[in-house]
Amino acid sequence: MDDARFGRALLALCGHRARELQALSPGEWRELGHLADMLLLEPILHWRDTRGELGRVAEDLRGKWAEAYRENAIRVLAQRRALLKAVTALGEAGIGAVALKGSALAWTVYPAPAARAMRDIDLLVDETAAPEAYLTLQDAGWAGPQQSPDMLADFSAEHTHLPPLLSAEKIVCEVHSHVWLRPPLPGASMPLSDGRRMLSNARYDEKLGAAVPSREDMLAHLVVHAVNAHLLNVGPMALIDVDLLCAKKPIDWPAFWDRAREERFDRPAALLFALVDRWRRPDFLEQSGCPHTVASELLDETELLLVQTPEQLKDVSAIASLRRGRTGGRIVQHPLERAENPVRAGTRIRQLAGRATSVAGSLLSGKSRRAGLATARLQRWIET
Repeated sequence: MDDARFGRALLALCGHRARELQALSPGEWRELGHLADMLLLEPILHWRDTRGELGRVAEDLRGKWAEAYRENAIRVLAQRRALLKAVTALGEAGIGAVALKGSALAWTVYPAPAARAMRDIDLLVDETAAPEAYLTLQDAGWAGPQQSPDMLADFSAEHTHLPPLLSAEKIVCEVHSHVWLRPPLPGASMPLSDGRRMLSNARYDEKLGAAVPSREDMLAHLVVHAVNAHLLNVGPMALIDVDLLCAKKPIDWPAFWDRAREERFDRPAALLFALVDRWRRPDFLEQSGCPHTVASELLDETELLLVQTPEQLKDVSAIASLRRGRTGGRIVQHPLERAENPVRAGTRIRQLAGRATSVAGSLLSGKSRRAGLATARLQRWIET
């Protein structure tokens, strides 16, 4: 299979079209399994397979997915334990925190927490409290770059989250001072963001043991995070998250679309929901009352952005920026990178030279070039 067929085969495995897969050779199953591994889909695919939702699956892959599920079951418990320790430490300091994305979804809408894999845990705090929250977690045993209060205040104002922190159990935590902030491409715009509203609307979830966003705030966050902030390079999990959230938590759709239009994420929502409809639940668009029509040609192109590999991602945004004629490249090191691994000027020049060489090589790769051009067209469609 070519890359597009592999990508669509993986999307099919994630939803209602799983049984449409034609017979695959052992080698094709291995390639498909490798892609599923890179995109953190093995646990949810195991859960679906044990319920007979996937049809025929290679036996060696079935065993690998079962092992990944067992490992993730242990990891998700460790992540929850670390999250609760962090929330407790922040609470004792008088700082409210809300669990975002994977941590909240795994325990509130997934059929089993172990079915939702995640790389880290994310906690939203008020922007003004973020510097104290970071220092509080360091005092509680979380390891991270030593930063002055002024530097942390700058991080809080200018970036979505502060430098990552690492627990003794090697769990990564990001303290977010904003729900979303900067666009992924130079010159692009982002929807309005109101982290304080999300904090005030949050509710305590007994199963997780921490506060989570309201269903409406969570859905808005999933849309903007997947489409505006990451231009669909977040993997098929984005479709599963939206589908399971809306299946478990009834949404006031007229109110959602009013808010989406007001805050300028209605077109991104329409695109993401059309992909959910195509790959996860065929009546999703109708149920949501989506006011926009998304052309099938756009879906054909953008759905493949969901199945980009980590190797592709490093240069796709640069190619998209070149296509838009708005490079906006950074000469100095990004503050988050500098906090973790500061480099001298000479080293930075070598890094930039290596970056240029990497982008030039990716432009010669049909796969990366197509993804970069599709990303640029997606951004243009959002802004239309």
